[in-house]
Formats: sequence, C-alpha cells, structure tokens
Amino acid sequence: MTVAIGTACCVAAGEDVAGDEVVVVRQPPRVLIGLADGLGHGPHAAQAASAFCRYVEDHASMPLEDLLTGAGEHIASTRGAAAALLRIDESAGELEFSGVGNIAMKAITRTAMPIFCSAGILGRRVRRLRSFRFPMSPGDVVLLHSDGISSGFDLAAFRDLDPEEMARRIVDAHKKSFDDATCVVAVLRDRAPA
Repeated sequence: MTVAIGTACCVAAGEDVAGDEVVVVRQPPRVLIGLADGLGHGPHAAQAASAFCRYVEDHASMPLEDLLTGAGEHIASTRGAAAALLRIDESAGELEFSGVGNIAMKAITRTAMPIFCSAGILGRRVRRLRSFRFPMSPGDVVLLHSDGISSGFDLAAFRDLDPEEMARRIVDAHKKSFDDATCVVAVLRDRAPA
C-alpha cells in the first residue's frame, strides 16, 4: 500500500504569510504528516508553525508523544501552536494520531476513529498527551485541518477527488476569511503494479 497526500493553504485576509504549515516526512514504510497552526496569524504565527515543522523533520522517527513533547519545548520561545501528527505505516496498514489544541481530523474509514487532541497549546502547558492507533485499508481517507476551516462539511462529498484537489476544494469552500485555512489529505491506496 502507499499513501497519496494533498495539501492546500489560504492565508488570512490582510496577511502576506500563512501562520499554518504542513510537514510530510517519508521514511518507508512509514509516512509522517504534521500540521501546525501558530497562534493568531501573520509572521509570529508563521514562526511558531515553521519551528514546529523543522523540529518534526529533524526528529521524525521518535514516538509521536515524545515528538510533540520535544517540539513543544523547541517552540517555547514562540507564541505557540495547535499541532497534530499522523503516522501511517504503509506495510502494516496502521494509522497513529496525536495532537494538541484545535486541529480537527475527519476520516472515511472502515474502522471508526474516535480521536481527540489534548487540550492546550504546544509550547505552553499541555496536561496530558495521548496517541491513538487504528487499522487502515486501501481507499481510506484521513484529513487534518486547521480551525480556519469550518468543520461542518461532509468529507464524503469530496471523496472521489484526488488528494490535492480534495484539499484545495475543501479550503476554497469552507475557509474563514479572518484566519489561515489549511487542509492536508492522506489516502491509502493499493500500490500500483511495477
């Protein structure tokens, strides 16, 4: 199996730089996806999100809870961020999730995924980190988005699109103009024949 990924981001009205950032690290057979939403928007939010993503790139093999803890310490001098991590094992067909703050996850999967982000702000005090593991099957769709996207949309309405188009259309249709809006989509597919 292989993971196809698509991302889209829209900058808040009046800003030149996004305070949201996505990081993707492929370490076969695993793919690590991170989304950070720096507090507020503009350059200071971008600094927090970028610092989180660089830390994730440099420490991608760590367990998710340890990775979030370390990233929180790393970005403590910034204004902080909401952030979430997904690690998908392509060979085992397994997803692991952990997050802090108001990053949302939606999924179309054969197995229900009742997940939640820990309360708090990464880079500040976080009471307790948790991670969740679930099996995945080919065709499963998992999406993370920042709070700049209204969460009431039906993911199934976008299911037939490729991941990049899905992310773009969701951002275009459901973004809030006053905040950065970012979406990252991961679809598990059967590996194409060589």
